[in-house]
Amino acid sequence: MRPRRYLMKIKSIVAWTLAVLAISVAFATHEANAQKFDKMYCVNFATLANYPLDALLFGTGRGEKVNVPFQLCLAKSGNTVVSLDSGFTNMEIGQKWGAKDYVDYKTAFAKVGIKPEDVQYVTIGHMHWDHGGGLTAFPNAKFIVQTRELEFAAGSMTQNKQAKAGFEVADILNLVKLNWEGRVILVDGDVKDVIPGLSVYLTPGHTAGTQTVCLDTTKGNVCYTSDAVYMYRNIDEDIPLGFGLNLYQMVESYKKIRAAVGKGTLIPGHEPLLYSEPEKHGLKKIDDRTIAVVE
Repeated sequence: MRPRRYLMKIKSIVAWTLAVLAISVAFATHEANAQKFDKMYCVNFATLANYPLDALLFGTGRGEKVNVPFQLCLAKSGNTVVSLDSGFTNMEIGQKWGAKDYVDYKTAFAKVGIKPEDVQYVTIGHMHWDHGGGLTAFPNAKFIVQTRELEFAAGSMTQNKQAKAGFEVADILNLVKLNWEGRVILVDGDVKDVIPGLSVYLTPGHTAGTQTVCLDTTKGNVCYTSDAVYMYRNIDEDIPLGFGLNLYQMVESYKKIRAAVGKGTLIPGHEPLLYSEPEKHGLKKIDDRTIAVVE
């Protein structure tokens, strides 16, 4: 009888231990996932119609035209809401560059259940008009930007007529004002976990302080390049952008981006295929202007 009692006792201890381990693993998994972004969407809020392909892919596709999306990507982790880039809200400037079919953020974001005032952080890939021109649309947000991009845009860049192309003085002054108000988070180079689950990488070439943002998501690593990469062909074929400061730096930045994304998901800044063929890139079409990256 005694060996049988011992055996039952051992079985009971083993069962209890396994139950505790299962609970611990479940809790640890929950805690790990709690730090991950579990929703991410990209919204095409305007279009640049019939744009020359060689302005996106340097020396390639001369005479060809494409419709270029202007987009923002929105990500959620618990109560944290992040916008990747700020886009633009001044349609007079947009029209000057040829932008059409503009949809205001309130309408565009409603498709994914987010309001502009919900956004707590906005990463600024760079300060060109179509990425840094929507700062005032996010009244409750802090803005994550590379120190050298702010210094470049507000400093030496203003002395160079060619470098100034793509920048708007009102946007730069807005950023300076926000910095004085304590609403700018300045980062230097590659920084892990600027906020939990969000890391940035300095990827210059398009501008002096262009950055790529990588999110730790429940789907894995997702990297949004802003204009470090316009289209998949840029980075797949090492083709520099058709517009920017330094072609060599652009291609060198592609190397860093490839290493950062690993086997994860890459979202370029102006890729038409994201909205015309999202499924081919592991994305889900919600409507003609909205895709789900993580859901």
